[in-house]
Amino acid sequence: MGFAHVVHAGLVQNMGLKLDAKGNLAVDENCMTSQTGVFAVGDAAAGASLVVHAIANGRKAAEAIDRFLLQKK
Repeated sequence: MGFAHVVHAGLVQNMGLKLDAKGNLAVDENCMTSQTGVFAVGDAAAGASLVVHAIANGRKAAEAIDRFLLQKK
């Protein structure tokens, strides 16, 4: 059947993270989930894809996380 979406039981449900129409974690343009300070990338946010996309999204998220943390100082 293939990869459908991230497993919802456990952390995703306990934190009340919102999902998109495909069942992946919903994220904004900065890779942040519906919970402030919680970020998601790769298969969890975009669904199954090529590893090069996951690497690019990881870099984008790292920059967004860095900006987020610098704002908290």
